[in-house]
Amino acid sequence: MASRSCGTCKDRRILCDRTVPACSQCSQSNRTCKGYGLRLSWPKANDKRRAMVARSSLQQRSTRPRFSDAHLVNISTWDIQMHRYLFGLVSSEYHRLTLRSPMPFNPFKLDVTENFLFHYFQSTASCSLTTFGHDPANVGNMLVRMALVNNAPSTAAVLRSLLALSSLHRSGLHSQAAELKIDALKALSAASNREISAMETVQHVAAGMLLCSYEIYQASCTSGQWRSYIIGVKSVIKASSLNLFKGDSDFNTLLDWVYYHDVLSRFSLTHWHPPTIDRPLVDLDNPVDIMSLPVNTDPCMEITHSTQSPFTKILKSLTEVCNLVAINLTHISPSEEADNFKSYLKILAWRVRSIPISDTRIDENPSMATLVELFQLATLVYLNRAFGNTLEPAADTQQRVERAFSIFSELSSCERQYPLFILGCEARTDAERCIVLDLISRTEKRDSSRSLFITKKLIQAIWVQDDLSHDEIGYTEKLSAIMSCCTILPTFV
Repeated sequence: MASRSCGTCKDRRILCDRTVPACSQCSQSNRTCKGYGLRLSWPKANDKRRAMVARSSLQQRSTRPRFSDAHLVNISTWDIQMHRYLFGLVSSEYHRLTLRSPMPFNPFKLDVTENFLFHYFQSTASCSLTTFGHDPANVGNMLVRMALVNNAPSTAAVLRSLLALSSLHRSGLHSQAAELKIDALKALSAASNREISAMETVQHVAAGMLLCSYEIYQASCTSGQWRSYIIGVKSVIKASSLNLFKGDSDFNTLLDWVYYHDVLSRFSLTHWHPPTIDRPLVDLDNPVDIMSLPVNTDPCMEITHSTQSPFTKILKSLTEVCNLVAINLTHISPSEEADNFKSYLKILAWRVRSIPISDTRIDENPSMATLVELFQLATLVYLNRAFGNTLEPAADTQQRVERAFSIFSELSSCERQYPLFILGCEARTDAERCIVLDLISRTEKRDSSRSLFITKKLIQAIWVQDDLSHDEIGYTEKLSAIMSCCTILPTFV
């Protein structure tokens, strides 16, 4: 970075002292300083980082994909400041840059009957439950059964949590939804004052995950507690005797639900490092053996599975990838040039590629096969990019990206945000970016969709940095810097 010159001095081939906002050479000669590492000019036709290129009417009639509307991704002062931070041109004051999600609060007093909210959850709101490997409607039916077992406090907690999510889904954030959430928390507190049975343990887990779903539904800047609910649910599971639930399909479904959210929260924590938050990544006091790294490093508990479905295999692989990236970010991992470390990374990539997209649930629902493939593609691209594109030829990665955009263009929606984010960030051309934005637009129109505001903003911020940068920025550094601007832990479930 020390040898970098401003654009004007570089053109004149003279020494630049890199003074901000304009170097001394430009100031003394009354020339316009073009800045450092950033040059905006009219785009060339073959420039993949261009904003827009005019095309003739004949070209517009080509066989390229049609898009619903014109999309514009604007560059703001926020993006320029982030660009300057990433290139070391300003200090770490970038924490003043924040990405805030709007909080659309409904001030009107709504009093929808609980009976209506209950039926609304069954018919509509349950479709928004974020599951992986299970039909959300089936999970919703399971929760309904738990909410009608008896009049115990734990049963009331499930019912009130269910009604709170239903109210939020139907009418947005307003007083009735908040009151139902508070009632659910009070019921959980009352149920926790005594020893709980096996059934009550299951209900505690269900209520906690419903409250987690409540928090992530709109992902506003006041709802950063979703990760806390996951930790609380895992503590309940740890305190219970899992042997009591062997063969219980409802409990195994709940475990899968918790595990999915836990793994995706690890991905977020790998890159979300706001200045006031310590990195909960690895224990620096203990040496790390990279070849025997556990799949789950959470001191709270390790969730185990009796079955090894493609869904659990891809999530375990993603957990291991996040662990490796987190260790690499702390600068305590072995050198990337070390043969054993490279071999380990390649073995991990091979394991991800080898996950079969075949399962009883997948065979019965082809859309699940597409979802598993997207997770597989995203994890392979993420792993390769995070370790300097050293795991496979560039042509192989490009082929994966092209396959992903081919799938995106055919999907009616993509409610799972992790593959949408990772693969969406790979868009380089206008056509690819329109595919991503159109998919987001189609998804947001569905009843099953949650807020995609943060995911969309993060993808666009990555695109802008790719367009502004003539030099390559480190992949993990770029993701971490931009994700850390979120005021709350972003969710990609």
